[in-house]
Amino acid sequence: MPWNAPCYARRGFREPADAELTPGLAAVAAEEAAAGLDPADRVCMRRDPP
Repeated sequence: MPWNAPCYARRGFREPADAELTPGLAAVAAEEAAAGLDPADRVCMRRDPP
């Protein structure tokens, strides 16, 4: 949903650089793409520890 990323950003999440993707998060993104979800419509986000 287009409003999810801004909502999470307001709560301290950010889009990680490609080099910051963990193997697990990269695997989830790959599985979603293989299932037919368009990667252009998806975004990975992470929140750094306080």
